[in-house]
Amino acid sequence: MTSLPAEDSFADLGSGRICYRQDGRSDAPAVVLVAGLGMQLIEWPEALVTALAREFRVIRLDNRDSGRSGRFGGSFTRVPAGFSWSESAPGLAAYDLRDMARDVLDLADHLGIDRFACVGFSMGGMIAQILAVMAPRRVRGVVSLSSTGGDASITATPESLRLMERFFLPFASETEAACAIRRSNAHFSLGLMPEDSPENHQLAAALVWRAADGGGYLRQALAITTTRPWRPELLGSQTPMLFLHGDRDPCIDAVSARQLAAALPRAGFRSHAGLGHWMDERTGRDCVDWLTALRSG
Repeated sequence: MTSLPAEDSFADLGSGRICYRQDGRSDAPAVVLVAGLGMQLIEWPEALVTALAREFRVIRLDNRDSGRSGRFGGSFTRVPAGFSWSESAPGLAAYDLRDMARDVLDLADHLGIDRFACVGFSMGGMIAQILAVMAPRRVRGVVSLSSTGGDASITATPESLRLMERFFLPFASETEAACAIRRSNAHFSLGLMPEDSPENHQLAAALVWRAADGGGYLRQALAITTTRPWRPELLGSQTPMLFLHGDRDPCIDAVSARQLAAALPRAGFRSHAGLGHWMDERTGRDCVDWLTALRSG
């Protein structure tokens, strides 16, 4: 039994370099945590990672174009014509969510992992759902957090869209970037992460230190908005799934996830009162309990 070091490691895959961390035991069942739009692997709640690592081999990755993973294009000086949160013009994106799902499979191959469960937040939930379509034999189960129901639709409020789009273009300074991160965290957490709290300041500083964005946020947004719906492929899937959502999510409405969960033969849906586009103790406990039951079943 070997304990895995919780530090940044790098895998040079066919698509490029991916940064990841591992926690837990090397011989435990694997769980892959797939991050949301522009999110870095250090943004997963430590309480969740620690709880999962008691029973699982936990792999967190920086998606392509975020954190310390490789960049897939030049910086943007403006938002390209044809971008839309509902559906961007074909050909704008350098890659789509299926390519990002392939990165997860390639990383699993690199680590010698055949089967794994997958937890995805927001965009990461979309990627996790696509993984269940692409590799049903390999994906033991999916927890989709604050995400959609088999498509790439974003149903954000105008204020949420404004805050998200602030990350499309480079910031003038690291101070400006950190301020935008703190403001965004406070908004999407509905105050669970107050803008001027020490925790928010510490996280923002760490995110800025790990990586200058370099246009990756916009490229990931384009990947979302040019990916064709995968719901038709997902219907009838026998992969166990749990959809978790806050009832006050200002970014993605819970309706489509609830409807998809009802249409799938082995899926469940849970809503948490007062929760925004965020992870809290309740969703963390749901993840751990459901994945533990899945392993035992």
